[in-house]
Amino acid sequence: MTQPPVHHNAPPGLRAWLDGVDASREPSVRDVTIDGVRCIIKRRRPSIGRGVSYALRYVRALFLGVGCKLFLGEFPRPGVLLHNGLAHEARRLAQLLEAGCRVPEVWWQEQGLLVLEYVGEDLADLIRNEDTTSRMWLARAAAADLAAFHARGMWHGGAQIRNITLQDGELWRIDFEENIGATLSRPLAQAYDLFQMLASMVSLRKLPDDVARTLGKLALDVYFESNPDAEVRARLTRLARVLCAVAAPLRVVLGRLPSRDIQGFFRVADILQPLLLKS
Repeated sequence: MTQPPVHHNAPPGLRAWLDGVDASREPSVRDVTIDGVRCIIKRRRPSIGRGVSYALRYVRALFLGVGCKLFLGEFPRPGVLLHNGLAHEARRLAQLLEAGCRVPEVWWQEQGLLVLEYVGEDLADLIRNEDTTSRMWLARAAAADLAAFHARGMWHGGAQIRNITLQDGELWRIDFEENIGATLSRPLAQAYDLFQMLASMVSLRKLPDDVARTLGKLALDVYFESNPDAEVRARLTRLARVLCAVAAPLRVVLGRLPSRDIQGFFRVADILQPLLLKS
């Protein structure tokens, strides 16, 4: 991030457009062009069973926290994990914008509604549809960008490859609703970011197995070349130890299933396995 990001101006007719649509019939995420300017409109509606839903999400977060403590040595507090959503995303975007990061500006915010600047096409689609040379460039660029982001002490929390976009030759970061990094140590939050990026990259549809593995290994190597943080490597190695231990018996039973998610799990375990040899 050598140059400050260049932002667009919000469309002058944004407020009128919002007033003119039936919010109850709008999708949760919409890419729309208003007065010739593209923007992303995100909506979250309160559910009828909100209390029950919160209780179920709290229980799920509690189990996640216990598992994280057992296998990774840290306990992410469920109450903090559940402080997420659009309001949380708006606050994080404001903080990251102030720090000069390439994230979208918030053009409108109210309860259950967030209008964001459009900042390009996501890398998941680009990697799926580009040729080998472009795929390699995108994987390398994504890894180097995450490394630079982390070197500044930042964490994403939703660092899947679909949440990185390309616009005018520059990478941007989107989707900051998740709050897991706020309740983990900086090294583990960043290791989790790296795992998310790698796992999502090697699980992309349309990618042959050998191509997916090549991209994942390249991204891992480039990340640590750009950000040789021993603490992040140690946390990722501990995560790799758990993944590889789980993958070994499951491969016997599920190894031949064509499921993209299952094969992606085995791929990322294999890509991370060499970390165990260096520890």
